[in-house]
This record gives sequence, C-alpha cells and structure tokens, in this order.
Amino acid sequence: MDELDPQVVAMLEERRRQAAAQPVATASMTWLERLAAVRARIVSMAALNGAREAVADVNDRTLPGPGGAIPVRIYDPRGGAEESAAGRPAPAMVYYHGGGFVSGNLDSHDVLLRALTNRAQCVVVAVDYRLAPEHPYPAANEDAWAALQWVVQQAAELNVDATRVAVGGDSAGGLLAAYVAQRARRNGVSLRLQLLLYPNTDATMSRPSWQTFGTSDFLVDRQDMKERYDAWLPPEIDRASADVSPLFANDLAGLAPALIVTADHDPLCDEGNEYAARLRAAQVEVEHVCWQGMVHGFASMAGVLDAGRALIERAAAALRTALS
Repeated sequence: MDELDPQVVAMLEERRRQAAAQPVATASMTWLERLAAVRARIVSMAALNGAREAVADVNDRTLPGPGGAIPVRIYDPRGGAEESAAGRPAPAMVYYHGGGFVSGNLDSHDVLLRALTNRAQCVVVAVDYRLAPEHPYPAANEDAWAALQWVVQQAAELNVDATRVAVGGDSAGGLLAAYVAQRARRNGVSLRLQLLLYPNTDATMSRPSWQTFGTSDFLVDRQDMKERYDAWLPPEIDRASADVSPLFANDLAGLAPALIVTADHDPLCDEGNEYAARLRAAQVEVEHVCWQGMVHGFASMAGVLDAGRALIERAAAALRTALS
C-alpha cells in the first residue's frame, strides 16, 4: 500500500478545516438528525466534482416502478429527439448513484455522469431509486431492477440498442449494479459490462480494511456505515444473502464482464478486491484496478484529484470498448 496521494492529503485537510467550523454532532442527536446532516453534506461536496459539462440532451422523466414512479435522468450525447431518432440506436448504461443507501440523488452524480456520457458516447440513464430509512430493503433493489427492465423494454422509444447495455454504480450503487447483473443473468437479460466503482459487496462489513480505514480520517466511518446498513436492512434480513451482499453469491459463472475499481485507503477496498477475485475464479472477464493512494469516492472528486479525472477516462474507455 502506497502513502496517500498528496492531493488527497490536501483535500482531507481542507475538509477537516471546514468541519471544524461547523456545529459538532453530539451523542444526543438522533439518527434522523444525523441523516439530515449526511444528506446536506452531499450538497456541500459539490465543489469537489469538477466542471459541469454540457451534454447534447438531458431529460428528466419517470418510469413505472414497483413502489410508484421512479425518477430518472437520461443523458444522450446525440442531441434532441429528432437527432436521436435519425441515427443508429446508441448503447446505454443504467447507473445507480452512491450514498450509503440513505443519500444521493440525480443531482449528486450529475457532473460525473455528464463526463461519462460525453467520453463513452453512450446514453446514460441515472436512477433515483428509493432511499432508506423511508424505504428500506428491498425497495432500492426493486427500483434498480425495474429501471434496467424498462430500458431494455423501451429500447425502441429511447433509440438505444437493447443488445448493447451496461449497468454501473459507485459505492452503494455499485452493490445495486452487481445485484442487477446477477439478477440479469438469472433472467436471461444480456449485459455487456458491469462498471463497479469502489462497490459495497459485503453488508456484514467483515473484511479487514473496515478496521484499518473505517474512520472519518478516510471519509467513510465504520459506525456511520453500520447505521446506514441498519437503516436500509430490516433486522430479519440475512446480511450474508447474495441480494444484499453480492460477494456471497454461490454461483458467479456467466455474469457480464466487469471493470472493478477500488481504492487502497478505502474501508471497502477488501470486499471490492475479493469480489473481483471471485469473478475471475468463476471465469468472468474482469479488469480490476486497485488505485494507489486514493480514498473512497474519488471519481466524484475529479475537480481536485487528478486520479478522479483519470478514473473517468478509464471507465469511459471500458464502456466504449464493451459497448462497441
């Protein structure tokens, strides 16, 4: 393991300086009060994202879901409806944002997905799945699967190629993307790629990197993540089941090829690394990069981290290759 990248060190120091100027959380605060702070923090981190690129066409709409309408944002590099309809059907990626199952939305990942859309030249469908604690498991999983089904079934309307579809996600969204990829195989839905950026794959939080890096010094605090899992997963849910911990699936053979990116100073590092190894052992084509000197979420810090910008380029290249 390398030392932290100097740009990460500077970013963490600036975050600590800003945190010191904010009201201190106390033990008397309820989980819902802390949750409100977590959701507000997503907005405060927007400055780390980088420049918001123009995309030829961005359209917010809803699609039918098992719990009601699911908001989605569709990024299309081809332009408006007339231009899209005139050309060859485009490849598509269905993307699930991170946020620990309790936060994140269409806006929190807007900068990242605009950049991926432009570089990969594919339609990206961002899914605003239901969040806990208002909507505990299996709400997010159901919405994630419904969104993929909708894209495949409505391919003609979207002018996308149903045979060239990928799923992707970061952090908690990486877990949902891995879940959807496993379910797609069981249901005969063909995927070209699963793009998993520092994914959650083990809801038991049992891997050693949680003990080494699971503090606020490295952005993701173990106790905070435990509370997020507790909010998402009702007590009766087995956290070692494949639907909530893709790492523990018994059979990974035949899954879509994967690009898995982990960060070596991330508490989720071990579970992501292990999932890549398990996919390889099942003869799944895997490109795995453990990024040295990086912390969790660095693709969303491309405004201040060179590695974040490099990751976007690498992810886009993988999508272009897989979806060609």
